[in-house]
Amino acid sequence: MAADRPAIRLTGLTKAFGAVNAVDGVDLDIAEGEFFSMLGPSGSGKTTVLRLIAGFEQPTSGTVSLFGQDVTDRAPFDRDVNTVFQDYALFPHMSVLDNVAYGLRVRGMPKRERHALAREALATVRLEGYGDRNPGQLSGGQRQRVALARATVVRPKALLPDEEVVATNAAEAVDTDLDSQGGSCC
Repeated sequence: MAADRPAIRLTGLTKAFGAVNAVDGVDLDIAEGEFFSMLGPSGSGKTTVLRLIAGFEQPTSGTVSLFGQDVTDRAPFDRDVNTVFQDYALFPHMSVLDNVAYGLRVRGMPKRERHALAREALATVRLEGYGDRNPGQLSGGQRQRVALARATVVRPKALLPDEEVVATNAAEAVDTDLDSQGGSCC
C-alpha cells in the first residue's frame, strides 16, 4: 500500500440526527496495520463513526474511503470490513461453530470448507472444542471471542470492534492473524 493512502480515511464526516450532529466534521487517517481506539463518553459519536465506516449509516456530509477507494455510497456488504458489535450479535439458535461459519455460508462456501475455516478461527481465539455449544452456554468473554472469530474468518481488510476488546490474548492472536493476511484492526 502506498504510504499516502491510509487504510481508512474520513474526510469532513458529519452525521446529523435531526438538529443534533452526532458526528461533526471528522477528519481522520488510520494507517494499514494500525490499532486505533476512539475514547469518549457515552453518546459522543464513537459507535456512529463505526457505523458510518461500515456503511450501516449514511453521512449527512463528508466521505469514507477504504484502501484508497471512496465507499461513502457503497452498501455494507461491498466494503470488506467487519464490525464486532457491543452485544456481539450472535445467533442464539445456532452452535458456536455455525455462528463463526455464518459469513462463509452467506458467501456460498461449501459446508466442509467453511467448518474447517471456522474451527481454525476458533483456535485462533483459543476456543477449540467449543464449536458444539450454543452462545448461551458461554461466558461474556467467550462470546466476545466467538464474535471476533466470526468477524475475522472471512478475512476482512479492516476490523471495527464497537467496544474495547477485553479478551486481550484473543485480540492479540486475531491482530497477528489479520496482519499475516494484510488486514487492519482499528
